[in-house]
Amino acid sequence: MSLRHALLALLDVGPMTGYDLARIFGDTIEHAWRANHSQIYPGLRIMETEGLIVATAVERGVHATKREYTITDRGREELARWAEEPFAIPAERSVAHLHAMYLEYASFDTARRQFREHRDHYAAKRLGWLQHSEALRNRDTNLMRLRLAAKPEYAHDAIVAYKVHVYDGLIARADLEIEWAVKGLTLVEELAATQENAALGPGPCPLTV
Repeated sequence: MSLRHALLALLDVGPMTGYDLARIFGDTIEHAWRANHSQIYPGLRIMETEGLIVATAVERGVHATKREYTITDRGREELARWAEEPFAIPAERSVAHLHAMYLEYASFDTARRQFREHRDHYAAKRLGWLQHSEALRNRDTNLMRLRLAAKPEYAHDAIVAYKVHVYDGLIARADLEIEWAVKGLTLVEELAATQENAALGPGPCPLTV
């Protein structure tokens, strides 16, 4: 149930509307846990019925209102209970690695494209994660400033350090994925050269095993 706990952690900073939560979630937490509006809004309604948050109608413009959510004491207790749980390690599932395992059924050009796209995807991700990590380290994001302002000073170092550690882990993972893709490109060239040499030599071209 990590989505609800991520939302509770955001609301622990201060009251927010559903729109605020969705926007901030997309700018920050989504790097580690993806969710869309169709998951966030129903989740808020369920948490409200469970007493983890309360909603208040606030004015929006002249004749409209919006719902602003605030975490309750029960919500903070649930957040602390969840944080004490051991990490849940998910089963390994990687579309890219499964696909690469059977690239012998594809052309070398397709294999090259797959590895290039994988490399470029993680290079772009790495850049974004690095920039956000540096901003967190410098305590220079809007959410970080709000969170630090809402918490006692003795907790500030831990608040920053844990979040930086997560992004450092994402960056390290990106480095490994980039390295793997680059090695994949090298492998494709070696296999293509071997097959070409075999085709030019005596006898039929060997089948891929």
